[in-house]
Amino acid sequence: MTSTAGARSIIVASNRGPVSFAEDERGQLVPRRGKGGLVTAIGAALQSSGGLWIASAMSDADHRHAGRTIHVDADRESYRFRMLPFDPQEYGRFYDGISNRVLWFLHHHLWDLPRRPTFEGLALDWAAYRAVNEEFARALDEEGPPSGPPPVFLVQDYHLALVPAILRGRRPDAPIAHFSHIPFAGPNEFRILPQSIREELLGGLLGADVVGFQAPRWAENFLLCCRTLPGARVDLWRSLVRWQGRRVRVRIYPVSIDPAALTEDASTEPVARARDEIARMKGDRRLLLRVDRAELSKNILRGLLAYERFLLDHQEWGGRVFFLALLNPSRQHLPEYRAYAQECVALAERINGDLGRPGWKPIELSLQDDYARALAAYQLYDVLVVNPVYDGMNLVAKEGPVLNGQDGALVLSENAGAFAELGPWAVPVNPFDVEASAEAILAALTMDPAERGRRARDLRKAVSRNRIDRWVAVQVRDLERVRPPEDS
Repeated sequence: MTSTAGARSIIVASNRGPVSFAEDERGQLVPRRGKGGLVTAIGAALQSSGGLWIASAMSDADHRHAGRTIHVDADRESYRFRMLPFDPQEYGRFYDGISNRVLWFLHHHLWDLPRRPTFEGLALDWAAYRAVNEEFARALDEEGPPSGPPPVFLVQDYHLALVPAILRGRRPDAPIAHFSHIPFAGPNEFRILPQSIREELLGGLLGADVVGFQAPRWAENFLLCCRTLPGARVDLWRSLVRWQGRRVRVRIYPVSIDPAALTEDASTEPVARARDEIARMKGDRRLLLRVDRAELSKNILRGLLAYERFLLDHQEWGGRVFFLALLNPSRQHLPEYRAYAQECVALAERINGDLGRPGWKPIELSLQDDYARALAAYQLYDVLVVNPVYDGMNLVAKEGPVLNGQDGALVLSENAGAFAELGPWAVPVNPFDVEASAEAILAALTMDPAERGRRARDLRKAVSRNRIDRWVAVQVRDLERVRPPEDS
């Protein structure tokens, strides 16, 4: 990462980088800025040129230029960037075999436990996961200076859970932090994994000096899991784990957004055109909105069923509301994700067929990546529905209130990490309870205008208080308290 902390540079490692590349007709690299919480959080902090971001090569152009350090100028950011090439089969086992189908499903509670998991092929997949983590640790070690203060290493997310311990073996005195952008399962769920993998995962994370999470719930779950690790001594009160002669701090660093940058993005001509189109579709109706990746954890099906239940139970709202569901295709190479996206489309079509009438289509569902349309819809919604089964944070719950000009209400899952920050001003919902979710929609639509306006203002204030430009700085500060430069 291209920033400095005192005398130290900062090096960030993540599976997916802030940009991927294509080549123009002259063979020159053309950066394409990535999306998602990781890029939003760290990209805003990449301003100086003192450090480096290391990530996996993704595109064909990435692979052709992997292994060397590239200076990237993209949008508002400037930084050095190195991409690591991997054998496609090994990377597939690391990414799909473990990261997606095991760790993602575990921490988001997505398994159908009477049937899944069976862990077929787990040994080969885990060997690949370990090998990719070892390569990341080797690359991080290479980039650190052989003498003088070691850099600050910021390791990102569940893909790289083993990196801290491997890197610790190479650089015993280096300041290392690991941050999980997703939830962390509790000890009962964690025991679904084989014991050897459980212990390697926990031991890997405990190689860091600071282990960070989005919300208190996820940090507490991690600490409780560490209590099951032989040799670990956990201090729940101080959020501390004593492990192999070291003290590991567990901290909360909720990711936020850059309101100024988001507002600038929303001021473009494509967004204005999309806003006019949505306004015509909406007419004089109230607009319900959801913006999600077409991802199992986002709970889209129950959200649509709750809307259907709302219309059936409160038929006076028929023709007076309009639900816009903007879904971004996600992991469509995996059969379960393709099937889920198809189920969402089929359910929306069924609800439209059952409840719609001439002049009124209850749901407009779009399955495409359209950032401009999402920004436009944020500005116009009356109710924003964010109901994930579990979510590390969910930045939609923060982006929407910042851009919205309608004093829109937020229906927010209690299991979203964002609930810890925004819950007091949201309409809370149990994401598994369809009938309660339907009543939450009604409560949001019928809320007193003065109360709705007050909550909308307080949501914006809450988001603005948690400044994105401080997110990395706070982590570095905590690392410096553990390992001051002069002691390194």
